[in-house]
Amino acid sequence: MKYQILFTVGMFFFWGCSKEDNPAGSTETTTTTGADLYSLGKSEAGFSFYKNRPDTIAKAGGSGHPDPQLRTRYNSIAAQYLDGNGKVKAGTVFPDSSLIVKELFTNGILTTYVYLFKKKNDTNADANGWLWAESSPTGAPTYSVSNKGAGCTGCHSSGIDYTRMNDAHP
Repeated sequence: MKYQILFTVGMFFFWGCSKEDNPAGSTETTTTTGADLYSLGKSEAGFSFYKNRPDTIAKAGGSGHPDPQLRTRYNSIAAQYLDGNGKVKAGTVFPDSSLIVKELFTNGILTTYVYLFKKKNDTNADANGWLWAESSPTGAPTYSVSNKGAGCTGCHSSGIDYTRMNDAHP
Protein backbone atom coordinates (compact mmCIF):
# COMPACT_ATOMS: atom_id res chain seq x y z
CA MET A 1 0.00 0.00 0.00
CA LYS A 2 2.81 2.40 0.94
CA TYR A 3 4.52 1.83 -2.45
CA GLN A 4 1.23 2.35 -4.27
CA ILE A 5 0.86 5.78 -2.66
CA LEU A 6 4.47 6.71 -3.43
CA PHE A 7 4.02 5.58 -7.04
CA THR A 8 0.79 7.60 -7.39
CA VAL A 9 2.37 10.74 -5.88
CA GLY A 10 5.46 10.31 -8.08
CA MET A 11 3.35 9.96 -11.23
CA PHE A 12 1.35 13.06 -10.25
CA PHE A 13 4.56 15.13 -10.05
CA PHE A 14 5.94 13.59 -13.24
CA TRP A 15 2.83 14.36 -15.31
CA GLY A 16 1.74 17.45 -13.39
CA CYS A 17 5.00 19.30 -14.02
CA SER A 18 5.63 18.47 -17.66
CA LYS A 19 6.76 21.11 -20.20
CA GLU A 20 3.47 20.85 -22.08
CA ASP A 21 1.69 22.27 -19.04
CA ASN A 22 4.16 25.14 -18.80
CA PRO A 23 4.22 26.84 -22.21
CA ALA A 24 5.87 29.98 -20.85
CA GLY A 25 8.87 27.97 -19.65
CA SER A 26 9.10 25.66 -22.62
CA THR A 27 11.93 25.97 -25.10
CA GLU A 28 10.42 23.51 -27.56
CA THR A 29 9.41 24.81 -30.97
CA THR A 30 5.64 24.78 -31.45
CA THR A 31 3.21 25.76 -34.17
CA THR A 32 0.17 27.69 -33.02
CA THR A 33 -2.74 27.93 -35.45
CA GLY A 34 -5.47 30.47 -35.85
CA ALA A 35 -7.89 27.86 -34.47
CA ASP A 36 -5.70 27.60 -31.35
CA LEU A 37 -5.86 31.37 -30.87
CA TYR A 38 -9.62 31.36 -31.38
CA SER A 39 -9.95 28.68 -28.67
CA LEU A 40 -7.75 30.67 -26.28
CA GLY A 41 -9.46 34.00 -26.89
CA LYS A 42 -13.15 33.41 -27.59
CA SER A 43 -14.20 33.51 -23.93
CA GLU A 44 -13.93 36.63 -21.79
CA ALA A 45 -13.38 34.53 -18.65
CA GLY A 46 -10.12 35.39 -16.92
CA PHE A 47 -9.46 38.46 -19.08
CA SER A 48 -9.09 42.11 -18.05
CA PHE A 49 -10.28 44.93 -20.28
CA TYR A 50 -8.30 47.96 -21.40
CA LYS A 51 -8.96 50.84 -18.98
CA ASN A 52 -10.85 48.26 -16.85
CA ARG A 53 -13.95 48.79 -19.01
CA PRO A 54 -15.78 46.24 -21.15
CA ASP A 55 -17.61 48.87 -23.22
CA THR A 56 -16.59 49.54 -26.80
CA ILE A 57 -14.66 52.62 -27.89
CA ALA A 58 -14.24 54.33 -31.26
CA LYS A 59 -11.31 53.11 -33.33
CA ALA A 60 -8.34 55.42 -33.60
CA GLY A 61 -7.80 57.59 -36.64
CA GLY A 62 -5.48 55.89 -39.08
CA SER A 63 -6.31 52.41 -37.80
CA GLY A 64 -5.95 49.66 -40.36
CA HIS A 65 -8.99 47.89 -38.91
CA PRO A 66 -12.20 48.64 -40.82
CA ASP A 67 -14.76 48.44 -37.99
CA PRO A 68 -15.67 51.67 -36.19
CA GLN A 69 -15.80 50.25 -32.62
CA LEU A 70 -13.51 48.01 -30.59
CA ARG A 71 -12.64 46.75 -27.18
CA THR A 72 -9.42 45.12 -26.05
CA ARG A 73 -8.81 42.51 -23.37
CA TYR A 74 -5.75 40.87 -21.86
CA ASN A 75 -5.38 37.34 -20.48
CA SER A 76 -4.19 36.97 -16.88
CA ILE A 77 -0.52 36.87 -17.95
CA ALA A 78 -0.70 40.03 -20.06
CA ALA A 79 -2.95 41.78 -17.51
CA GLN A 80 -0.09 41.74 -15.00
CA TYR A 81 1.42 44.52 -17.16
CA LEU A 82 -1.56 46.84 -16.90
CA ASP A 83 -1.48 49.68 -14.39
CA GLY A 84 -4.27 50.50 -11.93
CA ASN A 85 -6.10 52.39 -14.69
CA GLY A 86 -6.02 49.34 -16.99
CA LYS A 87 -3.42 50.77 -19.37
CA VAL A 88 -0.21 49.05 -20.48
CA LYS A 89 2.71 50.09 -18.26
CA ALA A 90 5.44 52.07 -20.05
CA GLY A 91 8.44 49.95 -21.00
CA THR A 92 6.53 46.68 -20.83
CA VAL A 93 7.88 43.67 -22.69
CA PHE A 94 5.17 41.04 -22.47
CA PRO A 95 6.27 37.51 -21.52
CA ASP A 96 5.45 34.34 -23.43
CA SER A 97 1.81 33.21 -23.19
CA SER A 98 0.55 36.81 -23.09
CA LEU A 99 -2.64 37.01 -25.15
CA ILE A 100 -4.30 40.24 -26.22
CA VAL A 101 -7.64 40.06 -27.99
CA LYS A 102 -9.10 43.03 -29.81
CA GLU A 103 -12.79 42.67 -30.64
CA LEU A 104 -14.08 44.72 -33.57
CA PHE A 105 -17.72 45.83 -33.81
CA THR A 106 -19.95 47.40 -36.44
CA ASN A 107 -23.38 48.70 -35.34
CA GLY A 108 -22.94 46.92 -31.99
CA ILE A 109 -22.32 43.53 -33.64
CA LEU A 110 -19.04 41.66 -33.11
CA THR A 111 -17.46 41.14 -36.53
CA THR A 112 -13.83 40.17 -35.88
CA TYR A 113 -11.42 38.88 -33.25
CA VAL A 114 -7.83 40.13 -33.60
CA TYR A 115 -5.19 38.14 -31.70
CA LEU A 116 -1.74 39.11 -30.51
CA PHE A 117 -0.05 36.18 -28.73
CA LYS A 118 3.53 36.10 -27.44
CA LYS A 119 5.26 32.77 -28.00
CA LYS A 120 8.90 33.19 -29.03
CA ASN A 121 9.58 29.57 -29.94
CA ASP A 122 6.64 29.25 -32.30
CA THR A 123 7.13 28.70 -36.02
CA ASN A 124 4.46 31.35 -36.71
CA ALA A 125 6.00 34.01 -34.43
CA ASP A 126 7.50 37.16 -35.91
CA ALA A 127 11.04 38.29 -35.06
CA ASN A 128 9.75 39.80 -31.78
CA GLY A 129 7.98 36.63 -30.64
CA TRP A 130 4.43 37.73 -31.46
CA LEU A 131 1.81 35.75 -33.35
CA TRP A 132 -0.78 37.82 -35.23
CA ALA A 133 -4.15 36.54 -36.47
CA GLU A 134 -7.76 37.50 -37.07
CA SER A 135 -10.93 35.45 -37.22
CA SER A 136 -14.65 35.84 -37.56
CA PRO A 137 -16.78 35.36 -34.42
CA THR A 138 -17.24 31.72 -35.51
CA GLY A 139 -13.48 31.15 -35.73
CA ALA A 140 -13.13 31.27 -39.52
CA PRO A 141 -9.70 32.80 -40.26
CA THR A 142 -9.65 36.26 -41.83
CA TYR A 143 -5.89 36.95 -41.38
CA SER A 144 -3.59 33.93 -41.18
CA VAL A 145 -1.17 33.48 -38.30
CA SER A 146 1.34 32.19 -40.88
CA ASN A 147 1.68 35.78 -42.21
CA LYS A 148 3.71 36.56 -39.08
CA GLY A 149 2.14 39.98 -38.75
CA ALA A 150 3.39 41.21 -42.13
CA GLY A 151 0.34 43.46 -42.48
CA CYS A 152 0.40 44.56 -38.82
CA THR A 153 3.90 45.26 -37.57
CA GLY A 154 4.48 48.39 -39.64
CA CYS A 155 1.79 50.24 -37.72
CA HIS A 156 2.29 48.46 -34.41
CA SER A 157 6.07 48.92 -34.22
CA SER A 158 5.64 52.35 -32.60
CA GLY A 159 3.68 50.98 -29.64
CA ILE A 160 4.68 49.47 -26.31
CA ASP A 161 5.93 45.99 -27.31
CA TYR A 162 3.80 46.24 -30.46
CA THR A 163 0.61 47.22 -28.62
CA ARG A 164 -1.05 50.48 -29.60
CA MET A 165 -3.89 50.99 -27.12
CA ASN A 166 -2.07 53.52 -24.91
CA ASP A 167 -1.09 55.86 -27.73
CA ALA A 168 -4.17 55.30 -29.90
CA HIS A 169 -6.65 55.48 -26.99
CA PRO A 170 -5.01 57.51 -24.18
